[in-house]
Amino acid sequence: MRNLKKSVACGAAALGLALAGGVMTAPSAAAAGSGNYIGFTNNGWFLVDTCYHWQSSSTSDSCDYAKPKGTDWRVEIPDDAQGVQLEVKVAAQIGGGNVTPQITDLKRGHCYVLSGYTFDPKITEKDC
Repeated sequence: MRNLKKSVACGAAALGLALAGGVMTAPSAAAAGSGNYIGFTNNGWFLVDTCYHWQSSSTSDSCDYAKPKGTDWRVEIPDDAQGVQLEVKVAAQIGGGNVTPQITDLKRGHCYVLSGYTFDPKITEKDC
């Protein structure tokens, strides 16, 4: 019984170290960025998801999920990104208009305000 407890304790410690090591060595989009970013403010009466698919970049794609009204968030633009496929999805919107902005210039920051309601969302570019 003593050996089993010792084995379980050692296994748990090894797993904890492995997980912590993975978290500490994961690449950070903020560290790779040029200081430019894509930012959002949700003033709309809905939850919103945003996903960033970086083209020709070593930075992993990422998403921000279920951002409620009154929330601000942003993602750094990686230095090596040649483009981005951006997705903005309003929760519970069925067959509504697409509010995803088309970004072609990654050499500067882009900021947007979301407004409206679930079935009539709007997006407006603003100064960063």
